[in-house]
Amino acid sequence: MNCRSALPLALFTLLTGCEPSSPDEKLDQSLPDLGLEQILPKAEANAYCTADMDSELLFGIGRLLIDEDQETHGVLRTQFASEAVQMARSCLAMAAPRYTRSLCSLAMVTAERPNVYVKSEAFNYIAYAARRNEGCAQWALYDIYSIGKLKQPPDKALAMAWLERSARHGALEAQEEMLSQSKKQNKLALAYAWARVLGDAENIEPLKQAMSPAQIAEGEQHYQQLLTQLPPQELRKKADRKELIALHMADVYMNHPQAFEGLSPLQRRQFMANVVDALEPNPDFQKRRQLYAYVLIARQANLTAPAVNLWQDPALHALLVNENLGLEDTVAQGLAILAKRNPDNAAAAGHSEAK
Repeated sequence: MNCRSALPLALFTLLTGCEPSSPDEKLDQSLPDLGLEQILPKAEANAYCTADMDSELLFGIGRLLIDEDQETHGVLRTQFASEAVQMARSCLAMAAPRYTRSLCSLAMVTAERPNVYVKSEAFNYIAYAARRNEGCAQWALYDIYSIGKLKQPPDKALAMAWLERSARHGALEAQEEMLSQSKKQNKLALAYAWARVLGDAENIEPLKQAMSPAQIAEGEQHYQQLLTQLPPQELRKKADRKELIALHMADVYMNHPQAFEGLSPLQRRQFMANVVDALEPNPDFQKRRQLYAYVLIARQANLTAPAVNLWQDPALHALLVNENLGLEDTVAQGLAILAKRNPDNAAAAGHSEAK
C-alpha cells in the first residue's frame, strides 16, 4: 500500500495501518517514491543501443561508453556531455527496467556533470535502485548522506543506516566499511561481529584482546544475528558474474561484432557466460586482446559448448598469453592448431571466414 494522504501523518498511519514495520521500510520511506516512467531520461537509439536489445548488453555498452569518455577527455569530461556520454545515458536508461544496477551508473555519469544535468535526477536514480535493494545504490546513499551531496543535507545517522543495510544485503565494501566505522566509534562488539562475518583474522584477534568477556559475548550474539540476515554468498557472486558477463559481452560486441553473428541473444549470453567462467579464474587473463582472441577462435572454430575451455589447452594458452603476437596472428595460429587436431574445425573456420 502506498501511504499518501493530506491527513496528519500520525492519524493517517493509525487509520490505514501503514506504519513502517521494519527499519528497511522506514529507510525506504525517507526516499522519494517515484516510478521509472517519472525519472528516466529520454532514451534515443544510437549506433550501439536500441530498445529491443537485452538488458545486460545495454548495461555493458553503457558502462564501456562511460569508460571511453573518461579515457578521451580525462578531468575535463565533467564540464560537458560528450557524444559517448549521451549514448551511454540512453543505453543505461534502456537497460534500467530489467537491470536495476544500471541506475547506479546512470546516476554517476549524471552527477559528474552538474553543468549539464540536474542533480536531483541522479539522486532519484539512486533512490529508486536503493528501495529495490540494489547494493551499489545503498552504498551511494551512505556516501551522499555522509558529507551531503546531490542537494541532500549531511545526515550521519541516515548515512550509517544505509551503510548497515547495504552490508546486511551482502555488499562486501559496505561490510568492510561497517567494520572500519564500528572500530572508529569504539563499538567493539559490533566491529567484532563484522570481522567475524568477513573472516578477517587480522582484526578478530586484536579486537578480542581489547574486549571484556561480556563484550565478546555481545559480539558473538551480534554475529549470530547477522548470519540470519545476510544473503548467501552465492547470490553476491551470481550478481558479480552477471556484471562481468555484461561487460565482456559488450566489449566484444562493440569491437568485434562479427563474433556474435548467427547467435540469438540467449545463445550469445550463454556463450559469453562460458567465456567468463573460463577466463576470469585465471591470473594470466589480463588483456583485452586475450578476450577478443579467445572469443574469435572459439566462434570461428564453432566451439560454443560449455565443455570447451581453450584456456586449459597448453598450446592455446601459450598462444593467448604471448604478448609478441597481434590479434590477427593469434587467431590465425589458434585456428591452425585446432585444424591440425580436427579437420572439422578447419572446415568450420573456413566457412566462418567466408561469411
